[in-house]
Amino acid sequence: MFRSIPKWSVFIFDIFSVISVAHNRWQKMYSMLLIISCVYVFYTTPQIVCILENDCDNSLSTIIKGMFARLVALTCMISRCAIFLKGKTQMVMYKKNVDDFHAFTPMTSSETDRLKKMSSRAVLCCILLTVPVNVCRLWILYYVAEQTVPFVTLVYLQNFSMYCIETHFTVLCYILYQKIVGINDDLMALKIDTIVRNKYPFVSLTGEKYGKNDSTIEYNRDVFHSLIAGHPMIDFLENLKAKHKLVSQSVKNLNNTFGIHLGLSLCSLCLYTLFDLYYHLQEVWKHSKYKILVYGWILQYFVRFLLITVVAHITTKQALKSKILITDINNRYLDNNTKEELQLFLNQISSCTIEFTACDFFTLNTHLITSAIAAGTTYLVILLQFNSANH
Repeated sequence: MFRSIPKWSVFIFDIFSVISVAHNRWQKMYSMLLIISCVYVFYTTPQIVCILENDCDNSLSTIIKGMFARLVALTCMISRCAIFLKGKTQMVMYKKNVDDFHAFTPMTSSETDRLKKMSSRAVLCCILLTVPVNVCRLWILYYVAEQTVPFVTLVYLQNFSMYCIETHFTVLCYILYQKIVGINDDLMALKIDTIVRNKYPFVSLTGEKYGKNDSTIEYNRDVFHSLIAGHPMIDFLENLKAKHKLVSQSVKNLNNTFGIHLGLSLCSLCLYTLFDLYYHLQEVWKHSKYKILVYGWILQYFVRFLLITVVAHITTKQALKSKILITDINNRYLDNNTKEELQLFLNQISSCTIEFTACDFFTLNTHLITSAIAAGTTYLVILLQFNSANH
């Protein structure tokens, strides 16, 4: 499965995320060191914040800066433990399900190319949105408060590790998106064939002409021509039902593996954005260099939130499309055996819902973006009013 992903992307995932811990000593060592660094950051945060502020006045900005570092450490530690423990079994099961899917339908060259481009761009985006901004911040700190550089480096490493796991999830989710799109293309071919046979029951060649002339609809032309040649539709339905079940199981594997991490990440990303907007509006960092860094961090948080929710959303939408296509086919004139198989397929889709959740607390979709913006705006206004009241 991972052969379709560029080696350098797999290398990043293998270091900062979890692909397989069965024979990977580096993963175990890295996870242990990362957890130790999280504990260190959590307990040394007050002293470091006092050094950065040049005073421990317990102001709201000082408290928020301390909360930021501790939140990064706490979420990273919990996430790493959950990913490391669940990745031992769930990632193995995910890989097996995808490999079994490929036994039915191997990846095409176009699918492989799209996956390579997507994974490369996602990892490159991860690096470009974190490394330059963080290096710039460390460079400034080196001349302002040199003793805080190791501490801040650990915080940035923990944040980068969280981002890498999120990127890994989006790539694995995109793989399932491709599988569902393939299933829908096959279903669309069945639908077109059914429509043509209902309209022209005595002219088999009409279906072939219909398939060649209609270039606006995406469907599997190989399946379509096989149906025209007389291949039973029920055989294709059994094949699609088996593939859909494998995809559904893979979605469960991803939810079990990344559910805790995604819940922590999405909540913490909202808080990070809230903190940085507060810093910016209150002009806590008055230097122009710091303002540019704030814009870079907010952009990073927004892209991370957007990438998780959008990729999960489009995958879920494709899964819903499968149900619509099967219902449309079932409403056509077909023999009893085919209708029975379609009903079984429809029951399977209804019972095996394909959607991504964060520990079943909330579903990952685009509505989450608007909800987060609304909630974040409300809390930001409250925070600003609370600060002005104190002054």
